[in-house]
Amino acid sequence: LMSLSFTQVFSTYDYVGSRATAMSGATTTGSDIESGMFHNPAQLSNMKGKKIISGYSNLYNLNFLTYSHFGVSYDSYSINFENMSTDMNGTNLLSESVLGIAKGMNIYSDRQSLIESGVRFNLYNYDFGKSAGTEGDGSNGIDLGSGNALGVDLGFQGILNNKYYVGYYLQNIYSYIEDSNLGYSLPQTFSLGLSYRPYQDLLTSLDINQLSGHQNSEIRFGIEYKLMESFTIRTGLQSNPNRFSGGFEFSGIDKMDIAYSFLTHHVLSTTHQFSITVNF
Repeated sequence: LMSLSFTQVFSTYDYVGSRATAMSGATTTGSDIESGMFHNPAQLSNMKGKKIISGYSNLYNLNFLTYSHFGVSYDSYSINFENMSTDMNGTNLLSESVLGIAKGMNIYSDRQSLIESGVRFNLYNYDFGKSAGTEGDGSNGIDLGSGNALGVDLGFQGILNNKYYVGYYLQNIYSYIEDSNLGYSLPQTFSLGLSYRPYQDLLTSLDINQLSGHQNSEIRFGIEYKLMESFTIRTGLQSNPNRFSGGFEFSGIDKMDIAYSFLTHHVLSTTHQFSITVNF
């Protein structure tokens, strides 16, 4: 299993993709190609076929705060790209991105159980754009610099009878920043996930997410239900802060899946996420 990805550098964002957005980020466990590409790499271990995933959103419905992601997979290998940028009147004030390579594997398997693991090596890039300048919009400001950083993610998942899932995802467990003026490590997050699939068309997931250096944990709960072969609905809840999410995926078009999701915020506006998946 290998994965290559771009994501936010210093502002962690756990809702990459329509599935993660719709389920309030409760994606540490399960068996989904999107969650494997952009979240716990252990979920990529047993994927088959070729897929292209692309998505876009304006975070908190703000036109100047854009987030995009792109991924290509071949069986358990994938290449992913993510980028977040802040643009005002055509001037880029800030951009963050990450390029990573991941590999996962089956540690143990028998007739009833499976243990998976995954590792992702990330190359981060940040660009601070320009200062406000005399015009106040950055058009004639001073270049504030850019740089790179490295990070390593680890993921594990155990599966019993294809019904019970337990997983652990560590983001930036090791990191190095080129310019020490920005600190010596990237934000670290630790996620513990549990999922239960009572029957094939229904999955319930619970995540406990902890950002290093913060006392309070986030509790996330998500549900995914396949109403029919071509239509899946999703919803989720989160605490600290309290958020609500939902969405759907339509796969009635030949070799193409279209997904939409939303995620509320306790202060800012709702984020809307659109994604397209092409299957080969």
